[in-house]
Amino acid sequence: MRWGYGELWMFLAAGGALLLAAAGLVAGYFRRRRLLRQLGTATALVRTIRARAPGLRTVKGVLFLLALAGLLAALLRPQHGGREQIVRQFGLDLVLAVDFSKSMLAEDVVPSRIGRVRQEIARLLQKLEGNRVGAVAFAGDAIAFPLSTDLALVNTFFRNFDPATMRPPGTAIGRAIRKAQLLLRDVDRPAAKDPQAAPRPRDDRARIVVLFTDGEDHEGDPVAAARLAEQELHARIFVVQVGELGGSTIPVRDPVTGEVQLHHTRSGEVATTEITPQIEDKLRQIASARRADQPESADRYYLRLGARGSAADEIVAEIRRLRRTEMEAAKVTLYDELYWVPLIPAAVLFAAEALLPGGWERRRRRRPDRAPEKTAGEAPPNAGGKS
Repeated sequence: MRWGYGELWMFLAAGGALLLAAAGLVAGYFRRRRLLRQLGTATALVRTIRARAPGLRTVKGVLFLLALAGLLAALLRPQHGGREQIVRQFGLDLVLAVDFSKSMLAEDVVPSRIGRVRQEIARLLQKLEGNRVGAVAFAGDAIAFPLSTDLALVNTFFRNFDPATMRPPGTAIGRAIRKAQLLLRDVDRPAAKDPQAAPRPRDDRARIVVLFTDGEDHEGDPVAAARLAEQELHARIFVVQVGELGGSTIPVRDPVTGEVQLHHTRSGEVATTEITPQIEDKLRQIASARRADQPESADRYYLRLGARGSAADEIVAEIRRLRRTEMEAAKVTLYDELYWVPLIPAAVLFAAEALLPGGWERRRRRRPDRAPEKTAGEAPPNAGGKS
């Protein structure tokens, strides 16, 4: 037999609780004896004490301690046996790539483009429990966080970046897609610690990249990077374009003084960010980078995140249509729970202790045909009266 909660401190806590209860009962016993000695030996008190069941309190105390011991034993979860079982976890591999370029500070959506993305990521992660999620933060370069089932860490990763301090500046969407592709590929290596290990053969597992960006790309060919990710890994790329149509200035908060100023170009002019039809067309091409034998509409993978609405629900709806596969398998040992063995006797003992009288005084029944005894010197009724 083993204990489910077999840590030493738990046994010490259970033993301490039992000793404390026993000490309380013993202290109560000596306290009652001391009080009786202080009250003296009055005749009425002596009759009351003699009328009590002498060992009843002791029996009740023993029953209570035994019941408490059984309850504590049940809480420690006694277990028996042990059989090994393989637990398999099924889900999807997904990478969130977020644009942290300065243009994401634009406030054409509330509170800002990057603030809106953070809200959307928090909502999306709540709906992705049970899947492996990685992260890529990018501006002029890309920083990656490996795939993990701890989604709170993924959310914390994104909160550590700010467009105002992201270095180097710029926007490299293609580099971010390539970094996401490497994350998805590396998770399939037989030995993650061996960089020379060959990835497993390509299969039809669903691998997903969700790209949050306003679409302003300053270098590389993101469409070619998207096609390469699809060819190598069957990766589906959801593109979430952040912002409203039209131009917007870029407010930048000084990290030292907290003063907000408009971002300027190298020539000294006020910088603006604008979502143009050309940008939209390029993002649609990224979203439609599918194989020729699987033609799908880009509208399913191209979403817009503006001042209203949410992209998380649409992304999750599409993800749920994809086939989940085994992500990992672990061998666990299962035991039969025996908590009920001490719990049932404990419940019976508690009930018995509660049903026993608490040493109350036993009332003497008087015979109906017997008159009450007269005390000495008591005068009969109407004594000395006239007849």
